[in-house]
Amino acid sequence: MQGKETRKTKTPARQAVKKPYLKGRAFSPLAIRRGLRVLSYLLVSAVLYFFLGQLMVIDLTWLRVLINLGVISAFCALLFGTGARDGEGDVSFAEIAWNRREQGQTVSQDDLAKCFHPLKGFVTALAGALPLVLLCLVYALMAVKDTYTLGALPGWLAGYQQRADIGLALSYYHDRAGFGLNDLLRLVVRLLVFPFVNMVGSRNVEGLLLIERLSPLLVLVPPLFYGLGYWRGENYRARVHGGIAANARRQARRRKKKQQPRRQEPRQLV
Repeated sequence: MQGKETRKTKTPARQAVKKPYLKGRAFSPLAIRRGLRVLSYLLVSAVLYFFLGQLMVIDLTWLRVLINLGVISAFCALLFGTGARDGEGDVSFAEIAWNRREQGQTVSQDDLAKCFHPLKGFVTALAGALPLVLLCLVYALMAVKDTYTLGALPGWLAGYQQRADIGLALSYYHDRAGFGLNDLLRLVVRLLVFPFVNMVGSRNVEGLLLIERLSPLLVLVPPLFYGLGYWRGENYRARVHGGIAANARRQARRRKKKQQPRRQEPRQLV
């Protein structure tokens, strides 16, 4: 007795179809303008960390690290998607520019600057993050360990300031360190890389110093994903063409089936 064999129909994987396009320039005014958008993302994130950062401060180390890694991943995913959308759009424009040139039309320098280049996304990311990288670099060169500062002198100790034996010790309460440039830079830099600072924890003095000295590199992490997303724009555009080609083949098969004549069954003679 032969068992019944079941045939599983596998849907063919959608193949990417790459079309020729005109390669643009990596350095262009368009990359600089888009860099301002990347810069705005970084600044907005720092403002959000300032107001909502307390929600990410948790005593449990593993949970705090997990939450902050999730925040970093979400921010990187946002910039990756933005870069991929820009890259796919530039490839589409570059394909149109290629067709124009093949038809004998002149492609202007402005149009060439709008065309896709694999490195344009990284140039855009660097252009946007460069002011913040320089700011972090300045503070990284002058960063020192956090030191403990005394609070206000309790009122009941004010009478002991005149005594020679303990008055000298109490004089440290009157040393007031003003809010200087170093403090301002520390505040800004820590907001820019707040998830990394929060993962280390406020009590880890050595870890905080390491984060501050690595801040010029850490602030580049989210913009780097913009460059990676833009670089993948060529592949995403090829998938779009692959989907269009697959739909065209599917429609052609349907039309072919409709056009085939129906087979007539032979009539039985009574």
